[in-house]
Amino acid sequence: MSRHQKSPKVAVVVPVGPGIQTALDTLDSVEAFCEGSHVVYVVDDCTTDGTYEAILDARKPHWHVLRNKCNQGIDRLTHTLCTGFKAVLHETDCDLVLRLDQDALLIKPGLIADALHFMESHRDVGLFGVYRVDFNRPRSFESHRQLIKTELSWPRRLAGMVPSWAPYFDAAMARNYRPGDNVFGGAYFVTRSCLLSMQAIGALDVPWDWHSRMQEDVYFSMVAVAAGFKLGHFAAPDGPLCMEWRGLPLPALELVASKYKLVHSVDKGKNTTPAENGGKSAREVFKLNRPFRSVPS
Repeated sequence: MSRHQKSPKVAVVVPVGPGIQTALDTLDSVEAFCEGSHVVYVVDDCTTDGTYEAILDARKPHWHVLRNKCNQGIDRLTHTLCTGFKAVLHETDCDLVLRLDQDALLIKPGLIADALHFMESHRDVGLFGVYRVDFNRPRSFESHRQLIKTELSWPRRLAGMVPSWAPYFDAAMARNYRPGDNVFGGAYFVTRSCLLSMQAIGALDVPWDWHSRMQEDVYFSMVAVAAGFKLGHFAAPDGPLCMEWRGLPLPALELVASKYKLVHSVDKGKNTTPAENGGKSAREVFKLNRPFRSVPS
């Protein structure tokens, strides 16, 4: 029996859209640096450019490739991730889930051990990642607060457009949730205990007509609190995640030489272009600094 067939402690959930090379490369970073027994759940958003077929061709025994019945897009990324999270709960005994964007990469080993240690040390935390600060500044939740205010407004209520998450918002507020607070969605960890509690309150069964444009990271952060858990910071300056919404805080080689172990976003924005990375894209630099390639490009 291989190490991946033993009860894994960690599952990696990767929602995938169009982009054969980026999808395979991100999965390759998981195989290069996700130490120990793990399983991978890829949720393909009904791609038509060959990405789904390429992932099936590259599939390893511990990969599970799921596919949406129709394209759900960014406005229903919450639904796509619920598919992955529920599959992990139903099919594995994993204690911890890493939710990973297609434009995020693991860049060195040790991340999973750090995350498991954080989980053991913070049993009241159900979801953790970039929470209190971005790389070098406080985070702003104002746009999310405004969306919540708009979607809970009386005109929306009178029109029968109350968002399906409204009861979870009320439950979270009763647990001292601040509207709009979230753990950034480029990559984060969520515990099995938290997912089970989300499932118990119905939060993993999001209706198609959910009357909302709430981003998935805000949704899952809110329902984690509603389910009885706290949010945790596991990123720069002290934690291993180094992430911005778009672009990298430093060129790729500087990040490789740093203490950080996971980055986002590697394909667009500052410090991602050949001009900033010695003639190669940031993704190419990170690829060249892996000890091996386990997924065909």
